[in-house]
Amino acid sequence: CKKGDRCYWAHGEAELRKGGDAELLKKRVIAECVAEARSDADTGSCAYPQALVVRLALRFEDKLDDMLANMAEAGLPASADKRTTVKALMRLCHPDKC
Repeated sequence: CKKGDRCYWAHGEAELRKGGDAELLKKRVIAECVAEARSDADTGSCAYPQALVVRLALRFEDKLDDMLANMAEAGLPASADKRTTVKALMRLCHPDKC
């Protein structure tokens, strides 16, 4: 990789699971979710933001306190008011129910 030590992308399955500090591992997981969401969107099953919300929610379901921050780091809508952020994310998943 051209970025060397500054790269947080995983370059294979083994690299996703190997050691590293928690921040680096979190960035790798987010990058993996982004790639999977793009793939989902490319197949036409849903829009990219919808796929990303679902992928991140499933991946970080055991870390609820960090979930909104992780979603914001992945580029999804975020605001200072958590309620507004959650409503925006819910609209991405279920636009017909909000």
